[in-house]
Amino acid sequence: MRIRTAVASVGIAVTAVAGLSAPAQAASWKSYGGYTTKSKCIDAGQQYVREGFNEYKCTYAGPAIYPPYTLWLR
Repeated sequence: MRIRTAVASVGIAVTAVAGLSAPAQAASWKSYGGYTTKSKCIDAGQQYVREGFNEYKCTYAGPAIYPPYTLWLR
């Protein structure tokens, strides 16, 4: 009985240490819309950050895609 309890305790301890040493998973970026100018995209991104998102980025999708700037949030 004591051996079973000791083995279970060691197993729990090993699992806890492994869980604490694993790096945290970063939130993935999600697309939240397209904008015709980079300044509009930045304004929208700053507003979303004020409302609770962690960060934003605006990427240029190219001249063939309309609207050319995509807002990403996480």
